[in-house]
Amino acid sequence: MLLYVTYCDFGNIGFWGIKKKVLAQVNAFRKMFGRVYYTYFAWQMAYLMDGEQIIEKRAAVTRKEYNQILCLWAEKYGIGKTYIRYPFADKWFLEILAFQKMRRIKTVVEIPTYPYDKEYPYGRIKVEDAYYREKIKEYVDLMVTYSADREIWGIKCVSLFNGIDIGENKIAVKRRQEKELVMIAVSSMAFWNGYERLIEGMRIYYSRTVSVPVRLKLVGKGPEENYYRMLSEKYKLMKYIEFCGELKGEELDEAYDQSDIAISSLGAYKKGVYAGCPLKGGEYCARGLPMVSGVNDIRFSDNAAFVLKVPNNAEPIDIYGIISFYEKVSSDSDFKEQIRQYAEKYLSWESIMQPIAEYLK
Repeated sequence: MLLYVTYCDFGNIGFWGIKKKVLAQVNAFRKMFGRVYYTYFAWQMAYLMDGEQIIEKRAAVTRKEYNQILCLWAEKYGIGKTYIRYPFADKWFLEILAFQKMRRIKTVVEIPTYPYDKEYPYGRIKVEDAYYREKIKEYVDLMVTYSADREIWGIKCVSLFNGIDIGENKIAVKRRQEKELVMIAVSSMAFWNGYERLIEGMRIYYSRTVSVPVRLKLVGKGPEENYYRMLSEKYKLMKYIEFCGELKGEELDEAYDQSDIAISSLGAYKKGVYAGCPLKGGEYCARGLPMVSGVNDIRFSDNAAFVLKVPNNAEPIDIYGIISFYEKVSSDSDFKEQIRQYAEKYLSWESIMQPIAEYLK
């Protein structure tokens, strides 16, 4: 049996996007291996899950205790292979890797973002991780990342795309209203989203004569939300910028239906990241929405007509450029269907995870 190990708190709304990705990967593995369990760490409890069903839960106040429980479950349930979403390295993380190697459990470690050092600018976590990660090569033979790296910390690395659960994302159905452009950004409102660039661009746009009203929907909650709200109020843009909060299900579908174009990551430069595949880019593609991206999204070639690549820096976003881009893309009557078809062909998790499944067999 395969165990997908995470150190995430799926009880926290800030991890909803990550949970969706993990469950989609679990479903892909299930089609290849049969039963697949996954774990998460929340409310000082360790959870062993099968889909939405709790198989077992145990008290775990510290990461040391959580790792000890993972070892116990590996023995109890006869785990033969694991896929681990990398947290950060410490003594206890190395201990579980050593345990798995001793038990001949095949292990793949996924690094969601690489490089990631700028996510931890200071403190004990950064120091411990920098020391212990250099020892991971003693226990792991294969890493997964979403960058172009072929080797990390002396370990062979497979580069994957962030995929999408196509069935979970309906195509947006809005018919464009003339003389209006509605942008949507769905995120955890973290500093690397960089939406202040878009707000600054709207400030410049509305300081001039406007021919096309432009609005922005910000969906999600997180640490940068108050900053974005402050900027919107400062620039008197609140009637053009809507803070929607967390949306799921039909409410999220409706927000997409009301939108013309989606905004991907605009602040990856803050983490020193210039190529990757942000989670929401796949979702936007499945929704049939053209998108604006500040990072070089490796899922889409330079010829992908539905992706507008903007500089990966702190400059304000050119709203006039977005309008021109959308007018060009939307001139094709079935552009949404074409974007959706791209997602169906290239971005399903089952096809993306196939090389990892082959290694774990």
